[in-house]
Amino acid sequence: MEDFKYLSIKQIADDKHYPFTEGQLRHYLMHRHKNGLESAVRKIGKRLFLRIGLFNAWIEKQSSRR
Repeated sequence: MEDFKYLSIKQIADDKHYPFTEGQLRHYLMHRHKNGLESAVRKIGKRLFLRIGLFNAWIEKQSSRR
């Protein structure tokens, strides 16, 4: 079975490896159905978590869109 790692919005915003604020991440998540981030998001109860491997792939895909 493949190992999945999920992080909360706050964990990603606090991680020095990611240049995003909580506000930016919330904006991306609010528009996830339009920007292609939907596949990386898991909703557990009322909380949203990002599957970090898919999130990193989404980031890389954004630079190739331009």
